[in-house]
Order: sequence, then structure tokens, then C-alpha cells
Amino acid sequence: MDKDIELLMERGTMNMIKVITNKGIISNDLFHNVSWVSKLEECLIPIQEILTIKRGERSGWNALFYPPENSGIESEYIKPALRNPALLKSYTVQSDSAVFCCHKSKDELRQSGHTGALNWIEKYENIRNGRGKLLPEVLSHRGGFWYELDDTAKADFVTALNPDKRLFVSMPEENTFVNQQFIQIIVKDVNVSKDLVHALLNSLSGMFVIEAARETDGVGVSSTKLRNMYMINPQVILDSDALEIVELFDKIKNRNVMDIEDELKDSDREIFDRKVLQAVGHEEIYDALKESLLLYTRYD
Repeated sequence: MDKDIELLMERGTMNMIKVITNKGIISNDLFHNVSWVSKLEECLIPIQEILTIKRGERSGWNALFYPPENSGIESEYIKPALRNPALLKSYTVQSDSAVFCCHKSKDELRQSGHTGALNWIEKYENIRNGRGKLLPEVLSHRGGFWYELDDTAKADFVTALNPDKRLFVSMPEENTFVNQQFIQIIVKDVNVSKDLVHALLNSLSGMFVIEAARETDGVGVSSTKLRNMYMINPQVILDSDALEIVELFDKIKNRNVMDIEDELKDSDREIFDRKVLQAVGHEEIYDALKESLLLYTRYD
């Protein structure tokens, strides 16, 4: 592989801009038309300024944290969860499982008469892992009980670690615990429209960013790379344009996402993508951006 191309694939979108514009890499077929990048630069913002991006939570012991329906645990300690990335097919997603989340001590559970949760915890107190260590030791962590999962920051959006040929970010239909098979995305600023952010992440430039954030093997998406990328700044978009962008995105939001080449042939998708670019004053880069994305995905 050309060293310049390796460099581009290892760096974030803004660094990609700098390398392309400073070194004039335009001869390779993969990036033979990247003038759109520098044109869009003024409209971009570091993703981590408005979003928290990280891997989903690892339970450490699935049998404890993903109980069956007949576990007897009180409902207040059972929360919706997303575990199976194979079920991630559209821009919205429903929880596919339930997770045990308890932040009370055993004494508090006794005082509350919540014997279901108490019995469930005690069921695993004397269980040992494959190395012979008791679960309370294995799962112990600072600032919480050994049987306690961090469910304080529910994902606003998720994307699969291995998106294959479908590049998209999905919005859970309810506050959902997300396991380590996903990358979870949380909006930091309550004043930023989640619907607009969702639409922008799924626009042409958003898809390019997901593709550029793949690991060096070209398969999985790196949460570290993704958080260091750039996206279209939602705050530079006029309210009237934002409303239209969300309305146009709604037309494709509830269908299954197609492989990238089929996705970009969809007429509603093109209208939506053109509107996003028009809202930041650069509809003229639509064809070049689309072509770059297709070349990038074919290269992988």
C-alpha cells in the first residue's frame, strides 16, 4: 500500500485534509477528487466537542447481568439493553434484551423487601471464574458494588463495531444500556438537537467519517479514531434548514439501511444529502464527496 494512503487511513478527517492539501495527493485513484474536503473544512467541528464516543459497557459476567425473564428480580432493577449488533438494521433500534442494574447495597435491599434482587446477587457471590476467583473479587471496581453496572450514561446513538458495507448511526427508541459489541455516542450539550445530530451523522460526510475510522485491518470501527474525527457543526446550520434536514431524514429513517452502493442510489437519500450540503453552502461538492466515499469503501 502507498505510504501516503496508509497515512491518510490512520489519521482523522482533519489531519486527512491537511495531508491532502499540503502534499497534493491527487494522483492515486482512491483520492483522485478530494477538493471537497478543503471546501467543507470551515463547516467542521471536532466530534468530541459535542459528543462522547466510547465502546459499550462490558458486563464481566453475562449470566449475572443478563437474567432470564423468570429471575424474580423486581422490575425497577431491570433495564432495557442492546446486545446483538446483527439486529442493528435501520436508523432506529429497539432494545433486544434486559440488563440487571442495581445501585443499592444488600442491606438497603433487605430494608426495602426487595428479595428478588437480593437473592439474585447472593446466587453469584460464591461463583468462581475460570481462574478460580470469586466473582465479588473479579468484578470489584472503584466507586460501586461488585454487582453494579454503570448505566448512568445511556447511549443517544449507537453504531456497530463492524458495520461491513452499511455505514450508519442508529438511535435507540428508549434509554438503553449498550454492551461492548457497539460504539455508543452521547450528546454532551443539551442545547444541541439530537435529531439534527442524528441526521448529520448519517449524511454523506458522516458516512465518510465512519469509513475513515475503521481499524487498520479495514474491518472494525475504532472508537478512538471516531472520537478524533470531525463532523459538520450543527450550530452553523440555520433553524429553518435544520428543520428541513430532519424532515428529509425522516423519510429514510424508518427503513432498513442498504449496502453503501445501493444506499447512495436512493432518490430520497440524495435529496437529503444535497440538503445537508446546501445548508452549509456547499451542495456543489455532492458528486465529489459521493465518489470519494464509494472509492474509499471499494478500497477496503
